[in-house]
Amino acid sequence: MAVAALLVLAAVRDPAALHPGVVPLVAPTLPVWPAAAILLGLLPAFVAPDPKEPS
Repeated sequence: MAVAALLVLAAVRDPAALHPGVVPLVAPTLPVWPAAAILLGLLPAFVAPDPKEPS
C-alpha cells in the first residue's frame, strides 16, 4: 500500500517524470524518490526469513 501511495503521489506532483516522451528517443530519467518507493516494495524479498523445510 505504501508503494502504491508513493507512486500516486509522484504522479500527482510531477506527472511528466513518470511519463517520458519518446521523441526524440532518449533514455528516460527516473526521479530518486519514486525509485526509492519501488525499492521499498522489494524490501520484503530481502528481509524475509527463509522458509523452513518440511520434515
